[in-house]
Amino acid sequence: MQSIGTHIIHWPHRALAWLMRARLPMFTALVVMLALAASLFYWQTEPSVRISGLLLQVLGIAAAAIGIRDTRRMFGKPSFLEQVRAWLKTMPGLKPRTVSASGSATLSMSASAKAHVWRGAGADPTLESRLSAAEANLDELYKRANAAESAFDAHVRASEQQLREEVGARKEADRQLHLKIEAASTDGLHLAAVGVVWLACGVVMSTVPNELLSLVR
Repeated sequence: MQSIGTHIIHWPHRALAWLMRARLPMFTALVVMLALAASLFYWQTEPSVRISGLLLQVLGIAAAAIGIRDTRRMFGKPSFLEQVRAWLKTMPGLKPRTVSASGSATLSMSASAKAHVWRGAGADPTLESRLSAAEANLDELYKRANAAESAFDAHVRASEQQLREEVGARKEADRQLHLKIEAASTDGLHLAAVGVVWLACGVVMSTVPNELLSLVR
């Protein structure tokens, strides 16, 4: 019983959210119904029907233009005037254009060298000098191996970090593209569809006003 009461209490909130999801189609239909009601039931004259249809056509063209403009801006495309301006700038002139060329060259060289000392046993080596030289060389090899391993580990860590950053950047770019496509499909294109509906209704009202009036008289 308590669950039913809670359901009834929260029903207005859910119903309002359900209606808000269809606010654009409802607004579209409301504008059309207002135009029909004002022209067919209030004034009931042919000029009023034609003027209402003309207003609907203007609203439809404006809504479609705004939707197309928003979609164009979202994807960074130039406007019609910008395209015309860019085309006019490329118009060939009567005088030949002077082309000036300038060049610069830069030569940079960098070199790095590492000197390693290899210890010998001497001119008249003995067993002790050979062992001492072998220990010193072995210690040098150990140091080289440690340095090479450290450099390799640092390179691997840097490569992994760079790879993670690239993967994160690509995921963010994909997310932004998905948001743009979703916004274009839910905002700009839907607004253009609203404009098409208003334009179609306006054309019908302006074309056959007498026939529409005969339906309500």
